[in-house]
Amino acid sequence: MPCNFLSTLVFHLLRAFAAAIVCISMAHAADGPGRRVALVIGNANYLQTGLPKLTNPTHDAEDVARALRGFGFEVLERKNLTLEGMNQAIAEFGSKIGGSEAALFYYAGHGIQVKNQNYLIPVNATIESEASVPYQGVSLNQVLDEMDNGKSGANIVMLDACRNNPISGKFRSGQSRGLASPGNTPKGTVIVYATDPGNVAADGEGRNGLFTAGLLTAFKGKDLSLDGILTAASAEVEQASGQKQTPYVNGPKTLQKSFHFRVTVEPGQAEIEKTFWTSIERSTDAADFEAYLKKYPKGSYASLAENRLRAMKADQLQSSATPAPTSSTAFDGHWAIMLVCEDVRDKGNLIKGYTHRFFVDVKDGRLKGQRGQAGQADSLSLDGFIAADGSTEITAKGLTGKPEYSVGLVQPSAPFTYHMRGAFTKTSGKATRIELRPCEATFFKN
Repeated sequence: MPCNFLSTLVFHLLRAFAAAIVCISMAHAADGPGRRVALVIGNANYLQTGLPKLTNPTHDAEDVARALRGFGFEVLERKNLTLEGMNQAIAEFGSKIGGSEAALFYYAGHGIQVKNQNYLIPVNATIESEASVPYQGVSLNQVLDEMDNGKSGANIVMLDACRNNPISGKFRSGQSRGLASPGNTPKGTVIVYATDPGNVAADGEGRNGLFTAGLLTAFKGKDLSLDGILTAASAEVEQASGQKQTPYVNGPKTLQKSFHFRVTVEPGQAEIEKTFWTSIERSTDAADFEAYLKKYPKGSYASLAENRLRAMKADQLQSSATPAPTSSTAFDGHWAIMLVCEDVRDKGNLIKGYTHRFFVDVKDGRLKGQRGQAGQADSLSLDGFIAADGSTEITAKGLTGKPEYSVGLVQPSAPFTYHMRGAFTKTSGKATRIELRPCEATFFKN
């Protein structure tokens, strides 16, 4: 055998061996102890009439951010961002991922494709035509460019952004449903869509969208490789949608198999503190904020807690100094009420929403109403006052019905109390529950 042939053969074998060593090193790097950074955005409260408000994205963002922190990610969590806010968040993300082991971008909200380009839609977008989308939306390529510049060891993009919207139906550039299939992406990047290109994904009837709900379930499984997570999440989505929705994954299979979500032994102090704060941030009880300050006198939310306490004390002083609201007969009469309480998640359990319709009477500004028989399970009484300017405060008391409709899954006939605030005109009114779960009462005068 000629020597030059042997030399060439050895050269190619050594080069192949070196390439294999590099690939193995990269695979281990994806599962190593380096920094992992995530940007999580949930946009739901859209302002334009043609862009429907969404139920799930802010919940999706909260739950995904919590899960990623549990996996050791440094998480930038953002909700209901304007165009400026999205650009700032993406720039901040880009500044943090340089040299990191992994960069992960998650987005839930409206997404639109125009000429095979995907745009994520801020809550203040005003989209009147196809031509306005690039100026009113944020191009997905902007996120991919930041990832490319950051040279992170692994890039992961998750988009629960294929929800349908009526605006895209007015566009003339061909396919406009859902998002477009990916074009050129940075090397070492996996992009995950809630459903296949050109189709739309469900917003979900519970706390989370179908895709995100599947993702969160997969995060609790045994196989925490990216491939294992996406396989389990896809199975969950297909089952929940009756095979109508299938997540779409684009990117190297080697990265999907080599990257693992690492479970931390226990949450860090920052996460424990955040959980404490999240549990009380909507409370109307000053004792909750005093308890937080006692445990975390120099905590991340100490200033917010102190401000809430000052506001509560000021309200108490004003209430004691302000005379009782002037009664009025302007709202007297018989009113129909529709009380709607939304689905909520409580410690991992889905608490079902419900709609109640009954009547209340107003006399000399005093509002009273009864649903069901007082003192019996699944009963509710309303007692409130409508001031001369139409403002109202209502106290709701009663006994719980079926556990699946009650926060805490409490047994039937457990007593409960909550408060509502709102406003009336001479023909209609609205009041919103200010504690624990979102409920809204709408009133119509008979």
